Amino acid sequence: MLLASSLAPARAGASVPRVVSLDYGLAQTLIELGIPPVGLSDTPGWADWTIEPPLPQGIANIGSAHEVNMELLQLLKPDLIISTPYLEWVRPQLEQIAPVKSFPIHALGRAPYPNIVEATQELGRLLGRVAEAEALIDRTEKELRVAKAATRDMGKLAIITFMDARNIRIYGPGGIFQDVFDRLDLQNAWTRPTNEWGYSDASMADLIDIGDSRVFYMDPVPADVLATLSGSPLWQSMPFVQKGHAQRMASVLMFGTLPSAARFARLLGEASI
Repeated sequence: MLLASSLAPARAGASVPRVVSLDYGLAQTLIELGIPPVGLSDTPGWADWTIEPPLPQGIANIGSAHEVNMELLQLLKPDLIISTPYLEWVRPQLEQIAPVKSFPIHALGRAPYPNIVEATQELGRLLGRVAEAEALIDRTEKELRVAKAATRDMGKLAIITFMDARNIRIYGPGGIFQDVFDRLDLQNAWTRPTNEWGYSDASMADLIDIGDSRVFYMDPVPADVLATLSGSPLWQSMPFVQKGHAQRMASVLMFGTLPSAARFARLLGEASI
């Protein structure tokens, strides 16, 4: 409460809190709340992995989340640094510069969507953007309802990421993609267990279990993999490929927040047309 009272603008025209984010998902929420971070880890990767919302100009790249540029971070003079429990090991160093707030969202062994909503509301309270936080939640729910209507005839589907020409990551319970499936009443074709992050590491050969369900392989696809798919006997033998049910999908941040959920739902809706 003391942190919230010190950060939230007390009146119209008050200075906006200077916040640094070590997490793309939390940065998505900050941008949507109208308080983009002054510093963010690995800004160049945003265009490949996150995309939405667009990253505003002028945000400092403070290095990777595992190798923060502490000198630059200090120069930014943040009022608050936001992070996740995954990065608690660096917290003592960060707290020498500014207060740190950690938001547990992913890798908790359960659906992250309720945690995302809670983090959105908490950031809204902390930064004096309660109305904006509720508007973001409502806007996301509306987009999910629109996508639900658009995807009602989609049938079983699976989402994969190519790690290389033989190995994939495939998504299920415990991750944001499954949360969107559940809200759209879509059935995941992948029924094997997933880890606490909501995915399974598998080989391309394991996809035979999916049959002729729809399969979306998500960007970014390694260039060497994309070049060999059309000539891969294993890939071409898959029932979903032979039925024309394999489709490339633009990147969605798998460890994202509400903007990622809305983007994923919208891309599914567009694919169903």
